Amino acid sequence: MDGTPAASGAAPAVVPLRANREFRLLWVGQALSDFGTAMTSLVLPLVLLRSGYSTSATSVIGTAVLVTAMVLRMPAGYLTDHYSHRRLMLVADLARLVTVGAVAVWTYLDRLPIAMAVITVVVAQVGVELFRPSQNATVRRVVPAVQLGTAISLNQARAYAAGIVAPAVAGLLIAASLWLPFAIDAATYAVSALCVLALYRPLRRAEAARRADRDARAGAGEGAGGTGETTPGGADPARDAADSEEAVLAHMSGAGATSEPRERFLPRLTAGLRYVVRNPFLRTVAGLAAGENFAFQALAYALLLGIGREHDGAAAVGLAMSAAAITGLTGSLIAPFLQRRLRMQTVMASGPALAGVLLAVAWYTDSGIAFAAGYSALCLLTPVNGAVFGTILATTVPENIYGRTTTALGFVAEILQPLGPLAAGLLLSYLSLSGTAALFALAFALLAALALLMPSPPVTADAKTAAA
Repeated sequence: MDGTPAASGAAPAVVPLRANREFRLLWVGQALSDFGTAMTSLVLPLVLLRSGYSTSATSVIGTAVLVTAMVLRMPAGYLTDHYSHRRLMLVADLARLVTVGAVAVWTYLDRLPIAMAVITVVVAQVGVELFRPSQNATVRRVVPAVQLGTAISLNQARAYAAGIVAPAVAGLLIAASLWLPFAIDAATYAVSALCVLALYRPLRRAEAARRADRDARAGAGEGAGGTGETTPGGADPARDAADSEEAVLAHMSGAGATSEPRERFLPRLTAGLRYVVRNPFLRTVAGLAAGENFAFQALAYALLLGIGREHDGAAAVGLAMSAAAITGLTGSLIAPFLQRRLRMQTVMASGPALAGVLLAVAWYTDSGIAFAAGYSALCLLTPVNGAVFGTILATTVPENIYGRTTTALGFVAEILQPLGPLAAGLLLSYLSLSGTAALFALAFALLAALALLMPSPPVTADAKTAAA
């Protein structure tokens, strides 16, 4: 009332994300990088086809990307937990800058060799696998727990926005010259690297603040006399439990190299996978996500092959994919709203349930539009799932094992994805598009039912704060 400072127990004001310099730097740098990457992934196959390579030879690019992602997913998490996030992100950006820049020069001067294209997509995927977990860990450092859901949603939104804008821009640039999209992509990696460089001091401050907070909690716990109660400015039992769990996991994963100098590399590499397997909630999420990702990938290829083989199918597929990207962007924007108002099980079940209904309509009416709408329904609610689980992981997984846990979870969740295109091709070989829609409707209905039976996630002090 009289302008005196607030009570010491009052919660500090939370800075809006738009005013969070560190998050803004990461978001802008990656928004540009996502845009450039989306252009390159679209233009590179077209350049090879124009250079006279067959479709089967050009498809090697997709296989190279998939194999690289699966091989590097867990090692990237290990590197994230043991090395500087800033350094890993810089290496990823600079490596992609060099390779994509080389492709731009080569395309300008001569016919692009397919070996060069394969090397480029492999290096690009290595960069993605290195950058993603380091970026997630950095966001966890610089964004308060109460804003993590919104931050993750905004990160997803930028990728969908790139998927909407990049194809149109790539078409204009290809009409001008084939090398221009690659040159612009290389420039976006340069901007992203500069944004990462600008994070150096803020990350050092965040690390110092976290250590000071840990020391303050430890000192307050000693002053409380071990009563086990939470007092203003004192120790939080939930946080103390989390710290104890972190210490155990540090021992398990070999992070405490001074106490366990002979810890083998393989146990440290697989510590995140073992954490997922031993955690009932994460184990269930990984299994259900593996089924959903397989069905999602199969549905995408069924849409591409089933509608694309019809008259004017290419244009119809293009419209369907654009609509799916728009719904994905919409889902990213509404994710924080739904995350605060729906149970986690309801969020997880909503996408498959809605897709199942629309695919049942596609089966009954033999409508390609309803089939495409089922795919768009999944794209609408997939970002909501990502925001929910990203927040849960960021607020419950100990930091010393966070990178390995998230990459291990992603590895298990995506392990069946390579079978999706094969499944779609086999279904369309024996069934019509409507018959395929009927099987997909049953599969997604089953996935929705399983999602409703999922266990609830663990709750920590940070998770309670984020839900407030």
